[in-house]
Amino acid sequence: MPRTILAASLALLAWCAASAGQAPSPEATPPARACPPLRYLRERAADLLDIFDLNVGAGRGAKLDLRYGVQLFGLADIRTHRAGILDRRVGTWRELDSQLALFPLSYLAYPVEHAARLARWRRLAADAAFVRQAGTLGVQHLDRKELNGDPEFILKDTVAGAIHTRWGDCFPVGAEVHLGVGVRAMVRPLQLVDFLVGFVGLELDPWLTAEPGK
Repeated sequence: MPRTILAASLALLAWCAASAGQAPSPEATPPARACPPLRYLRERAADLLDIFDLNVGAGRGAKLDLRYGVQLFGLADIRTHRAGILDRRVGTWRELDSQLALFPLSYLAYPVEHAARLARWRRLAADAAFVRQAGTLGVQHLDRKELNGDPEFILKDTVAGAIHTRWGDCFPVGAEVHLGVGVRAMVRPLQLVDFLVGFVGLELDPWLTAEPGK
């Protein structure tokens, strides 16, 4: 009997030692987390980059663009390669940009529209009505592709007045000029608010990346 108890005790000790020496499984190992101060600094730096739309471009076409919060003025039809800040990153990308925003000059199309209607020139009347309506509101279609060579990166922005595809891009203030080569300098006020409230622990990014009306 004593021998049986001794053998059982030795077997139990051996099993415990073997279990203690085994490495924990990957599932049991908690994921490594960044140091809180470093994570905070990264978030502040990302929010800071979100404020600015600063870049230069080269390519065919011409553009004049002025943004002043709730309104914009400009004409554009350009196909460019650009370098600068885009979507919290610094890099290069391709861009297609078309824009019509002529307020208050767009109202000059009003008498043309009515004169064309009286003369039954339907095509001219329709074109003048489009210039008056779209030009007063301000419309823009902007496609950005291949950030830093990534073929899957596509960032589209459809602008109607001061409202963009994402809340964070709305109500910009700045300007852009392009004639073969050009420069863009814009500030996003809502992203500036996000940067400032981040110092007290508030985070607006989930709202700023959402689409207006959703």
